[in-house]
Amino acid sequence: MNELAKEYPFVHVYAQQKPRQPVIIKVSTEGLCVLLNSIVTAIAYQENNGTAEVFDGDAEVYEVIVRLVNTHN
Repeated sequence: MNELAKEYPFVHVYAQQKPRQPVIIKVSTEGLCVLLNSIVTAIAYQENNGTAEVFDGDAEVYEVIVRLVNTHN
């Protein structure tokens, strides 16, 4: 496992293993800030998606996309 510096936004989303199980998001303060910014961006600019570039536990970078929708489907 690679070492990730503390100032990098760390976010790890644990998917459900079965229905009705909670989704767990393990996140650093920096990761929480970039996720919050992507949520605010998705609300403020509804024609665009909010995006956050974050790192997982293996120090691999990936993008989180927040897409605002008008339905529950």
